[in-house]
Amino acid sequence: MKLFENASLPTSSNALKRVNVLFDTHILKISADPIESEEEPQRIDLKGKVLLPGAVDPHLHLLHKKKDMPSTLASATKKAIGGGWTSFAEMSYYSERPIFSKKDLRDMIKLIGENAFCDVALWGNVDIQDYPYHAEAAQELWTMGVVGIALMSPSPNDDIQELSFTEMMDLFMDIYESDTEFSFQGYDYESHPQYNLESHMDGIKKILRRMQENPIHIPRVSYYPVIEFINTISKRSDISFSISMQDLMHFLDEEHFPAIANSDFTEYRDLLYELLKTNKIYLLSNSCGPRLSRSPLYHGSDESILGYSYHWVLSELWKRRKIPLATCIKMTGENAAKRLGIYPQKGCLDIGSDADFVIYDPEGNTTIPSPDGNEIELIGKIDSVYLRGQQYQQSQAPHGEFISRGQSPKRRHNKSTWI
Repeated sequence: MKLFENASLPTSSNALKRVNVLFDTHILKISADPIESEEEPQRIDLKGKVLLPGAVDPHLHLLHKKKDMPSTLASATKKAIGGGWTSFAEMSYYSERPIFSKKDLRDMIKLIGENAFCDVALWGNVDIQDYPYHAEAAQELWTMGVVGIALMSPSPNDDIQELSFTEMMDLFMDIYESDTEFSFQGYDYESHPQYNLESHMDGIKKILRRMQENPIHIPRVSYYPVIEFINTISKRSDISFSISMQDLMHFLDEEHFPAIANSDFTEYRDLLYELLKTNKIYLLSNSCGPRLSRSPLYHGSDESILGYSYHWVLSELWKRRKIPLATCIKMTGENAAKRLGIYPQKGCLDIGSDADFVIYDPEGNTTIPSPDGNEIELIGKIDSVYLRGQQYQQSQAPHGEFISRGQSPKRRHNKSTWI
């Protein structure tokens, strides 16, 4: 049992509240008053440093070749937890081992337990070649705790046959009475010869015309009119979206962060910045993964970004640009956990939540290598990271676990809209 003393805890306003936090693997008590315990805890004086929830990424696509999966998972999750990302969901665009069945899921859970340094949730896949049992298999995965079913059209993975928009509609109809969540990554290839920002927009509109009442998530939006469209219809449909972390970095710092795919934020700079300030950007994702597809829609960021992206948000959005800290936490953790159905286990600091902590010291600066090969300075430093109550050490063995979805992924949480 451990006790943080003199921790600065974020509130819904811009203020920080000085508290004490008692925890083991879960948070046991948070109080502004001294905490007494029958068992004498290990006392850790944070001396006013900021106590933040571990960050949650809703979708990485790291895994590719079977033989490389253990080393890939170990390398990426080590960078992730060192940078404050204590949980993420793997949405494999390229995996040679797609999650089609219960056995596939069990194999992946075993892989996570043996190699991951942070906690990992999983998206499932649809094997349309298993018709007419593909919908039943997807439902089985949902009941076993995957956070959703990933739909890609056209598919960048030779091992996952793409679904046509008609086949997606049939799938939605087959699971109409379920609350199964889906993600959609693709474009309207039936009307456009190749991917561009407009064909992506048309693909999103086409799938939304076919969806029923199921939650749906758009993993990567790089076009301001798409954001505007999704925000407009969010009161009527349970739809969410994310922006790639490196797209946002490029938008705010073109010199040090090159673009990795087509994006069109510069033209709408003031409008996008206003959305950031007013809590209308739902999620940020590192979108790490290889660049094996000819379509830039599926190109991933290098996994090295995991080591500093959360810190970058704290430094560049909160400290330098005065985006409220509460908004930064929502974009990098709380909203992702809600979207994945793992809230409040993850993504918040509350009684009963996993003791996943990032301790941020706002004093001083930290130098990091940017993707262009130069160095940039971030405000403050990440002092330490805890996963389920255990402080991360570089020399430790893998400590990550599979996170099973605990509830339906309703992002509204009894509100008419998240905006």
